Amino acid sequence: MTAKDALACRRALREIREIAAVALLDDAQISEQESLQTIAAIAGWAAEGTGSAPLDCANVIRRLDAAIGEADIESLDDRSAMDLFKTVIALLQSNVRHGAPAG
Repeated sequence: MTAKDALACRRALREIREIAAVALLDDAQISEQESLQTIAAIAGWAAEGTGSAPLDCANVIRRLDAAIGEADIESLDDRSAMDLFKTVIALLQSNVRHGAPAG
């Protein structure tokens, strides 16, 4: 494992967590759909480079990438976008609850 892999993985998790936190605010300037698009891009990028990252970090990135997958986020209806966003939030919260570093 290289330090660069671990750093990139944790950086991606921090960014994803921050985007999710902002989107959950009552007066958020970003929609769940916009958040998902950004999270999907980060997760997709990070999933490509997690081969030698710590297992806890690589696992959550891969799970996020799989959850968002090939979804055409722009064409999701509001309800589907919100449901997918809640799935992403649940994955992040589950990772934190199980003691894995979230960033």
